[in-house]
Amino acid sequence: MRNHRFCAAALILAAAVAFGGGCSTKNAKNETVATVNGDDVKVVELREFLGSRGGVSAVTNLPVAKKKEGLDRLLAGRLLAQEARAEGLDNTDAFRSAVSGNEKGVWINALLRKEIASRVKIKDSDLKDQAKKMRGADNTLSGADAEARAGQAIAEREIRKVEEELIAAAKKDVPATIDTEAIGKIGNGGNVTDNAVLATVGGEKITYGQVRKVLQAAAPGPHGAEGLLKNPIAIRRVVDREATGMSLYAYAKKQGLDGSEELKSARAEMERAVLINLLAEKVIAKDASVTDKEVEAAYAGHGQMFIKDGKKIPLAQVKEQLRAYLGNAKRRKALDEYVESLRKKAKITVNESVLPKV
Repeated sequence: MRNHRFCAAALILAAAVAFGGGCSTKNAKNETVATVNGDDVKVVELREFLGSRGGVSAVTNLPVAKKKEGLDRLLAGRLLAQEARAEGLDNTDAFRSAVSGNEKGVWINALLRKEIASRVKIKDSDLKDQAKKMRGADNTLSGADAEARAGQAIAEREIRKVEEELIAAAKKDVPATIDTEAIGKIGNGGNVTDNAVLATVGGEKITYGQVRKVLQAAAPGPHGAEGLLKNPIAIRRVVDREATGMSLYAYAKKQGLDGSEELKSARAEMERAVLINLLAEKVIAKDASVTDKEVEAAYAGHGQMFIKDGKKIPLAQVKEQLRAYLGNAKRRKALDEYVESLRKKAKITVNESVLPKV
């Protein structure tokens, strides 16, 4: 896909982690907050999208209006994914390639969901103790708000523990062998080819070429990535991260996840994210060019934005950045208008009474 595509994460949550726990919210999280063309959006998904990791507790720091804005973005994602399937984009090489490339993440997400569902339990006594501490630190908190925030804090702590234990178990079961000598050679300016193996995990290899791609994506452009490509610390971090992912994937494949609801839901979310990107790219590819006249008009109309040290920055110095900004604005507008056209012909039901529970 082209670099100007919209990130699916801006439209939907690609990998929500849903699990049980939290006495006051265990039922609310599974309620349907909206339906779009027969596809339900649950409270847990919207909570995740709004920042409540795991969706176990209500997002008490946001007013209902902000929750509605988040829901609108989730609905936009649903509409785009549905339209993408209607146009047959799920039967393309681009779709199949993207799905295949994200398979590792699907299994890791499914494993995490399974472990959290079975291991994360919030005891009433812990919830009350944590809520009491929070009210002691902030006496303006209501009992309900303190309990909701306490649930989030406990859930976050327990999720981190599960993640750490899973990583440790995966690394023990499928250890990585890292060639520190080769990484050091790169840092010292030695000649290391792209096919040089920097680590092995089970039967899989991590090459310098793979690491280069990751670093170049993190710092695009010849000057941005130049230093990182020879930086042994940056290289080791990428190798460690990729090796951990490989260990988790191999470990997940051994945990009996085939046919599980966790795997099905993780794969469905990933496919939806891919479809959104494919359709968004198709929509925003139209009419996204920016003329010199448009750049000049924007520069003249927003002169206050181009002042540095009391002097106006010459157009030549900001022309291409301004062109990119205007291009992105055009693409966003095109996508928004497209989503609005889909809304007009869609059947959408929002359960307003459920929103306060989110």
